[in-house]
Amino acid sequence: MFRSLRFRMAASHAAVLAIIMLALGGGGYTLLARGLNRAATDDLRTAARAQVNRIVEEGHPVPPPDSDVPSTSAVQVAVFFPDGARLGEQGEAQSWLRPGANPVVDLTVAGERVRLVTLAARRGGTLLATVVAARSLEPEERLLRRVRLLLLAGGAVAIGLSLVAGWWLAGRAVRPVQRAYEAQAGFAADASHELRTPLTFVRSGVEVLAERDPELGEQVLSEIDYLTGLTQRLLALARAERGELALELVPIDLGEICRSAARRSEAASGTRLALRGGTAIAVGDRVATEAALDAVLENVGVHGGGRADLTWEVDGDRALVSVADRGPGLPPELASRAFDRFARADPSRTRATGGAGLGLALARALVEAQGGTMWLEDTPGGGLTARIALPRS
Repeated sequence: MFRSLRFRMAASHAAVLAIIMLALGGGGYTLLARGLNRAATDDLRTAARAQVNRIVEEGHPVPPPDSDVPSTSAVQVAVFFPDGARLGEQGEAQSWLRPGANPVVDLTVAGERVRLVTLAARRGGTLLATVVAARSLEPEERLLRRVRLLLLAGGAVAIGLSLVAGWWLAGRAVRPVQRAYEAQAGFAADASHELRTPLTFVRSGVEVLAERDPELGEQVLSEIDYLTGLTQRLLALARAERGELALELVPIDLGEICRSAARRSEAASGTRLALRGGTAIAVGDRVATEAALDAVLENVGVHGGGRADLTWEVDGDRALVSVADRGPGLPPELASRAFDRFARADPSRTRATGGAGLGLALARALVEAQGGTMWLEDTPGGGLTARIALPRS
């Protein structure tokens, strides 16, 4: 249980860091990509506009400055007459370096993205020429690939370190709670175990004394029986929570278990049960399942009005047992802690009328020790329904 809690704390610590890094890294990467994209377009527009200004000043198309000498510039500029012919030698023209249908066009040339910006040179409303500026976007894409790799690698390392640090910090945080929990469970188990022997001795002595004063003996025996049952439940509950119950998980017939529990409940407390169900085979421990069901039916006899519907059925990959009583039910504020130890629906009840408050806590611990689940629902028309689900395989 504590290992799972420690892992969830460490995982949540790493998840928060991952979300923060995703938000910051993703936002920064998006801003960088947009900035580089805008800068590339601005560079091309600047080069094209400079050539347009020269053409307008001359009043006729003129070649770009680097048309006669080798250029080291990444930007290539071409000038086209109004009829579409390129100014300069035709052999120098690349097939892709042509005016685009839109002012800004992206092409793929030799596996690289190339951006073209097209501007018109006009003077007095007359089209003098069309200027095209182009360059590869490979430098920007190379930078973005490096940034992506850095973000992914750095993020993975940071999340890994965060998970390790979270595991270590969670271990330090959980350790005091774990020691307190183990001390509590150990005390309950040890106290329950140690009380059984003296209670057995006291009971044997009271049985002898009861022969002289039956009324007093009956009262004392009742108190001893209560204490004996309380210690047994505390011991079973402590063992279940510490995983020390020796459970044999085998196929069990829930119908047979329900009928047997119903007979015991009717004989012990006069609870009237309506049984209904077909064949439902689950994988669990027969003794633990019977003990859990006995605790639920005992709760029906004390709080549920003495009447209930006991049903069992197959529900997908699990087998389900339902006990729907006709009692007053539980308000929402009490339903949330119904499975707590020593919890009572009415704190003013005595142990004679309200029990020890261990029945449902013990029942759920026994069910969960078998890999099942137990929960409470409102009964339609009034009352409380306890459901026990056990795996079928």
